[in-house]
Amino acid sequence: MRIPSRHRPPHNAVLGALLLSLLLSGCMATPAPPVTVSPVPVATAVPTESPPVFASNEDALAAATAAYAAYLAAGDSVDDMESASWGQYLALTTGPERDDEIKTKKVLEEKGWRFSGTTTFDSMTVQSFGPLANATSEIRTYVCLDVSQSQKVDMTGQIVSDPDRLARWPLVVTFTTPDEISHDLLISESTVWSGSNFC
Repeated sequence: MRIPSRHRPPHNAVLGALLLSLLLSGCMATPAPPVTVSPVPVATAVPTESPPVFASNEDALAAATAAYAAYLAAGDSVDDMESASWGQYLALTTGPERDDEIKTKKVLEEKGWRFSGTTTFDSMTVQSFGPLANATSEIRTYVCLDVSQSQKVDMTGQIVSDPDRLARWPLVVTFTTPDEISHDLLISESTVWSGSNFC
């Protein structure tokens, strides 16, 4: 049964009675002081950018020149695929160049052929250089490879090279560092320039 409104105490009277009873009983809660939270200093990370492996075109060219000279010299002294010299030569390559070298060497050994003589180069110029997405660095160069003093010979020492072959080849040679801090260069690709012969 609903109590008639006149039988309920007014709202203000209820509040007054409640407050009075709390004060008399000592149960009224004392408001707690406001809590002040000191901000914790956040360490700001200062972005540190590694300096480029090659600071200039001249630096890149010098590194590529030294790496390619070592690569050709090692190639001229390679023995069979079981030799230490082959392993040392292969260690100077990576990627597609490494795969091509292995394929070429297998074909030569199957036919009993090898290279004899000295391979040189000149007219190296830098096409581009800079970092790659995987944190390594790359140098792309134009190179004139001179094979006029190198011949392909059989097991008896007879020349089996094509007599009409080019003596100087225009190449695009790509070098790659093994990591983001190393200045060592590995030959990662070597292709014949498709345009006019700049050699």
